[in-house]
Amino acid sequence: MSVKRKAALVACSNPLQPGRREIIDLLCRTLERERLSVEVSPYLFDPEGYKLEKEKADVLNLFFADPDMEFIFDVSGGDLANGVLPYLDYETIGKSRAAFFGYSDLTTVLNTIIAKTGKTVINYQVRNLVRENKEEQILYFRDRILSGVIPPEDLCPKFMRGQQMEGKILGGNIRCFLKLAGTPYWPCMQGAILLLESLSGGPNQMATALHQYKQLGVFDCVQGVLLGTFTEMEREKLEPSIEELVLGIVPDSVPVAKTEWVGHKGSARAVLLGEKIQFRS
Repeated sequence: MSVKRKAALVACSNPLQPGRREIIDLLCRTLERERLSVEVSPYLFDPEGYKLEKEKADVLNLFFADPDMEFIFDVSGGDLANGVLPYLDYETIGKSRAAFFGYSDLTTVLNTIIAKTGKTVINYQVRNLVRENKEEQILYFRDRILSGVIPPEDLCPKFMRGQQMEGKILGGNIRCFLKLAGTPYWPCMQGAILLLESLSGGPNQMATALHQYKQLGVFDCVQGVLLGTFTEMEREKLEPSIEELVLGIVPDSVPVAKTEWVGHKGSARAVLLGEKIQFRS
């Protein structure tokens, strides 16, 4: 019988609601069936999580320090993840073999790890294994996540402007990434591909965020913009669309592509952040 590989579940952002315990229990059982031995942070459901930044970071540091740990999955989202940033042990994280996964509000932690350590991280929500596309996701998890081979071709981007883009993918959630602006945790955007996606928000929220990226000079130095899904915008068919907004605000010289495989859908795939990749039309 093969030895189980180690994994951990953490929640750097908002504490999960008590009603999610069954879902997390199901997730743990699912991961165990995939030959993973799962450890769980004690702060997943703590209602005091909004003031336990150091404690949550300490647990994450311990998981990174474990020489046998291979996968650390953050199962949270919301607003609070940037609170842990001052307490993370970046030297330990940089040396760790553990791969770190998260999405949405974890955009702050993912990009900070890149900025502080140069380590590649993964934009992916492991709770997809117990959502509506669970059968498809379990197969994807086995083939891509457990193997550690996550090809950018899986994203199947369609170009709306330009024909190619090449660089390290940075970013993630359009709102949460901006929390790092003006802080020591903002990664170098020179030559990068900016990934943007969103769960909520309409045209006004998207436009103001895009203008902030423009005023920060991001669009002057990136090699392209890769759009994921914008759930509320697309579900409600709000206008102007995210595509119209981006093409209107991002300079004409910057290539723009869109993928349906990044975002808050249960079918979403993983994205390696901090790794140089190339997309061609």
